[in-house]
Amino acid sequence: MSQSSLARIVTSSLLVLMMTASITGCMKSKDPYQDLTAQQIYERGKTAAKKGRISTAIKEFDALEARYPYGEYTDRGQLALITLYTENDEGEAALATANRFIRMHPRHPNVDFAYYMKGVINYHDNFTWAFRNLPVDRSMRESTYAQQSFDDFKTFIEKFPNSKYAPDARKRMIVMREQLAMHELNIARYYQKQGAQLAAANRAAYVVNQFPRTSAVPEALMIMHTSYAALGLAQQSSESLAMLKQNFPDYDAG
Repeated sequence: MSQSSLARIVTSSLLVLMMTASITGCMKSKDPYQDLTAQQIYERGKTAAKKGRISTAIKEFDALEARYPYGEYTDRGQLALITLYTENDEGEAALATANRFIRMHPRHPNVDFAYYMKGVINYHDNFTWAFRNLPVDRSMRESTYAQQSFDDFKTFIEKFPNSKYAPDARKRMIVMREQLAMHELNIARYYQKQGAQLAAANRAAYVVNQFPRTSAVPEALMIMHTSYAALGLAQQSSESLAMLKQNFPDYDAG
């Protein structure tokens, strides 16, 4: 065999190898969503979510938005993402998605869900794993999430009082209101224990004025009564006790 023939054979073999590698590379790098419609990608995400494969569902809905930035199914996917991120304890991502949806679709027929979920996300964050699974008093923790959740639900109710999510939002607001009241009551207790009677009375009065229909009110009135008495403010002490007896006759003052 001549050198020229051998060279042609080697060259042909190299070309075959290069073409095979190129084809293999293209096959490996092929976009899995390339031939799918927006509806098909959405259905894939929806199916994954139903099966509890949250990470996979998030990936599908993210891919949907990347390939089809606008459209009915993209909107549905974004709303689904808010819930999925929340369930996956990714509060920041859930809030970012909700806020982006509200900003981009302020008049969308389902924008009420995004507003509602903002409250749910902070409500969910308020009940962290430890507070969901351990016998810990939530009122003893910092109240940022509880306050933000309450405020978010309040905004939602004001904007969408007839939304189908409104009844649940109102129930959650009651829970948050109780927690916020107990949080303030704990501060009043602490001040009184430290001998800061004026601070204790003021904090207890805040509970009575700002959270009048909560279970914290009776003890708050009692703190006002005893703190004012310690300060020598007989009239304020007497008025607090009278209010306690009038509104909570069965309260055990100990």
